[in-house]
Amino acid sequence: MNVLFLNNSSLLCQGLASGFSPFDDIRYIPVHQSGWEDCLINLLKTWRPNFALAEGVSISTVAQKLFPLLRRHSLPLIYWAIDDPPDWRLMSRPLARGASLVLTPAKECLALYQREKIRALYFHFACNPSFHRPTESSLKYSCDLLLVANYYTSYPQRRIGLETILTPLRSGPFDLKVFGNEDWLSNKDNYTLEPRSYQGYLPYDQLPCAYSSAKIVLGLNSVTDSPTMMSMRTFEALGCRAFFLTHWTPAIENHFRNHVHLVWSRHPDETLELVRFYLSREDLRAKIARQGQEEVYRNHTYQQRIQSVHKFLQKL
Repeated sequence: MNVLFLNNSSLLCQGLASGFSPFDDIRYIPVHQSGWEDCLINLLKTWRPNFALAEGVSISTVAQKLFPLLRRHSLPLIYWAIDDPPDWRLMSRPLARGASLVLTPAKECLALYQREKIRALYFHFACNPSFHRPTESSLKYSCDLLLVANYYTSYPQRRIGLETILTPLRSGPFDLKVFGNEDWLSNKDNYTLEPRSYQGYLPYDQLPCAYSSAKIVLGLNSVTDSPTMMSMRTFEALGCRAFFLTHWTPAIENHFRNHVHLVWSRHPDETLELVRFYLSREDLRAKIARQGQEEVYRNHTYQQRIQSVHKFLQKL
């Protein structure tokens, strides 16, 4: 299969691409970069993709130029709606109308696409065992608690995770490191971190090392009422054999077992109790981390995800 990715994000390069066969030809043209139109036209003169694939916001600003170009070359588009369900109405639905197939991590959105007569399949995030795996720990990332996440307010439900997981820990007697955008330092919510906690932006290629160096990796979800949608970091952290503490959501409970694959908290006080307990029990952290990794390697890899939709891709 010849596959054209319309972005070169880490989610595609280090994630989804690993699900295809080594014999598949995968190429990248980031449509958010200047000059993409000429690059795409020149590529299509010498190479014939079976389909193009774009995720999330990568095509939102260029859709008016991109869609006619793809139609002109009879090139089917697969749209991975990674921001479902909160962005379904304003972003996913209009972009999906230009796609031959939509993939969504939010199973409840399938009925919405069906109502719009848009072909859609359930397709979640996952891990890439060749990348999301344990590494040697590093003093640079060594800490009690590690959070790798951006600060933003576009999804109101994300505040639930902040208040449940991070707020009770941010000024406690713990070695906390937070990596992400600079909005952690200044935002309209006046949500502040201790200056020593913010560590800047983490290069994605350092993610496995960071996760392998922390005693507890924290997780935030921007969606708290979906039966399936959760942060991609869940699968990635477990793949790296991290001990993962996140806040409860239906999706987390539907996919994993508490105190077996990971640990979830429902309340700030419970978060404090869990952190204090598990920081003192390295043996249990190691056991749960190992079981979490086994679970995602067994059931949640991108190779398995691609296999689940492979027959539909071949039809394109």
